[in-house]
Amino acid sequence: MNNDRFTDYDDEVKQLVLDFERTVMQGKVQFYDIDELEMIIDYYLEVDDKEPLISAIHLGERLYPDSTEIKIRRAHWYVLNKDNAKALALLQTLEQQDPSDTDVSYSLGVVYSEMGDSEKAISYYLRAAEDGWQLGRIYANIAEEYYRGQQWHQAIEYYLKAFRTDSYDEQMLYTYLDTCEQAGVCDEAFEFLNLYVGEHPYSKIGWYCLGCVCRDLSLCERAVDAFEYALAIDKNFTTAYVELALAYEQQDLIGDAATALTRALDCAPDRGEVFRALGQLYMRHDNSETAVLYLRKALDENPKDADTLANLGLCQLRLEDDAAALASARKAISIDPECPDALLCMAMVYDCRDNVDAASDFFGRLITSERCSEHHCRFYTLFLFAHANYDVLASFAEESLEIYPHDVFYSTYVAAAYYHTNRYNRLRRTMPDVIPSLLREICPEMWENPRVAPLLELLPNENKQ
Repeated sequence: MNNDRFTDYDDEVKQLVLDFERTVMQGKVQFYDIDELEMIIDYYLEVDDKEPLISAIHLGERLYPDSTEIKIRRAHWYVLNKDNAKALALLQTLEQQDPSDTDVSYSLGVVYSEMGDSEKAISYYLRAAEDGWQLGRIYANIAEEYYRGQQWHQAIEYYLKAFRTDSYDEQMLYTYLDTCEQAGVCDEAFEFLNLYVGEHPYSKIGWYCLGCVCRDLSLCERAVDAFEYALAIDKNFTTAYVELALAYEQQDLIGDAATALTRALDCAPDRGEVFRALGQLYMRHDNSETAVLYLRKALDENPKDADTLANLGLCQLRLEDDAAALASARKAISIDPECPDALLCMAMVYDCRDNVDAASDFFGRLITSERCSEHHCRFYTLFLFAHANYDVLASFAEESLEIYPHDVFYSTYVAAAYYHTNRYNRLRRTMPDVIPSLLREICPEMWENPRVAPLLELLPNENKQ
């Protein structure tokens, strides 16, 4: 019997569960009072162990057929089994019997959340909060509903309410930070997390999140200090090493970044991921030879990792070994047909071989994939420009600007596309957002065109030359 599963539980729960498994689960008769059964059932609900869970619920229903608490746990069993209709019907019956029961209200919130009805879920969670019990968990659930609906500021409000209680889960610091990043209020997160680690100096998650927000705000030295504090608390905190490396990289301290990742090798549950991160670090800094060494180490650990194979292919392409790059990309796609870097590698290999149709096909698969990133979109933009596909480039860059408003990269390339397709009115509107030096590099003929010369006055002043 694996007793590690009780790490987060007290001795009373552990002994009750082990006793239940030695007796009831072996077909022996055993009696438990209602509180003991609730603890046993709650344990199995939390660890999602369905066979003993339903046995415990059946025992509870035999011993206490009128217990609302056992019926509520039956409803949660239905939720675990994706039978939300049965859960809802049972809970609505209990609500009719006692509309003031906040445990029923909370459970209805859980069911409506599972059903995707955030408005009703929040309504029932607020009812459940009326008795002032477990407010941290309730406020966190409300915050998560707002988070799912991308209502960032409301989510932040309820995360902060949860943190002010005594029953919050420290893990929600991660989602709080992500919400602040989505809302564009990293400065607020910085202030809160500074206060948080002051009140909880041994919170590794608090220091970790403070490090992340410092890096977001380009406070890189403070980020390094925060990540080191997190690692002083827990030297096996693998993710903190990875983020520490990024903080060093942001300062162009590539050697320090590599050292931070190397430190992670002693504790990482997956050394292959660390070796891949080292390879990607050197890829980003145009050291393909070193990147290949680490990517091969990653493949020694995880031979069927599609992302590593794809990264290896991109490095081999940079080293002008397109045959090896093609082989690596094909192997990656055989493992994961939608691996974005593998699709990118295939497109670039065929482009190098002047097979524009094949390259276009792979770029098409890439940019329509849900896993396509802004990084991949930039490569597609360059591909379209290189092949003078200006109409498609204009449309694609316009769509990209809807996602990344005023992004100077897309603005510059859409300006070039507008110039080549004689759309001068649109070109006029785009000029204030371009990179003048890049525009002059990719479209020097604009400076020789008398019709366009007046528009050049709209270029940002600091880089006109």
